[in-house]
Amino acid sequence: MKAHHRSRTAESAAAMRAVHLAVMAPPHIFRDPYAHLFTSPGWRLICRNRLVFIIDTRIIYRGMLPILFQILARARFAEDQLDKAIASGIDQYIIVGAGLDSFAFRRKDLAEKVRVFELDHPASQASKKRRLKKLGLELPKNLEFVSIDFEVQGLKDALMESSYACGRPGFFSWLGSLHYITESSVFRTLGAIAEVAYPGSELVLDYAVTEDHAASDEERAMFKKLQRFTARRGEPLLSLFDPQTFPEQVCELGFELIQNISPRVQTEMYLSGRKDYHSIMPSSYFAHFRKTS
Repeated sequence: MKAHHRSRTAESAAAMRAVHLAVMAPPHIFRDPYAHLFTSPGWRLICRNRLVFIIDTRIIYRGMLPILFQILARARFAEDQLDKAIASGIDQYIIVGAGLDSFAFRRKDLAEKVRVFELDHPASQASKKRRLKKLGLELPKNLEFVSIDFEVQGLKDALMESSYACGRPGFFSWLGSLHYITESSVFRTLGAIAEVAYPGSELVLDYAVTEDHAASDEERAMFKKLQRFTARRGEPLLSLFDPQTFPEQVCELGFELIQNISPRVQTEMYLSGRKDYHSIMPSSYFAHFRKTS
């Protein structure tokens, strides 16, 4: 993420959510009726025209559907866990690397139950605010923006400048951006979350695994395609992990592992019975933790 530039991968993720709802057949894995508002005119054209979508996904963006379904699955997984946490009494939702997330706008049913903190790079956040102003969307009263450059600033310092209550549990999500920062920044940020999170807080994240964990030549080819896709957008993959040792490293910071979801299990959870596609991005895991002490 470069200074003064919005995240192109964040816009791509919003576009994938928008396309899924607009032109793909139900059942919908994840419904985001605001996503199309955050996309470029080109993506909005795809959302309005199924034929254009088919041409793009089969010719221009051939082979990228596993990434689309990974984006949908991680959003669904995180919000399913969040709903359970809110039902148990958690009333703070901290979105780390929020990008073009629309939770506070979509989930008006939770406006009186949970305060939402969007943590993101200043450039991405400024771009999002400009887009919201242009759209004439009123900011939800339970939404608070918190600017942070993860490479140079501590999450705890940034969050302590907000209305976040460190004496109560919160639910932290970190989706779609962990692999775009250096490994040292990843663990520094996770350590800061552990430090600021009250016992009982929960954390959901997705992380990319190293190429040697690919189960086939097809999966290795998809992994290389993802690397090229993000690099061309100026946001190369910087942090890749071992799915056995990474959760253990996170637990050493003061968490307990609840779930570590492989691509195979993700596919079973969210694509079972679908006729349009049958697998999720093979290099991505979902993990769910709870702060212990």
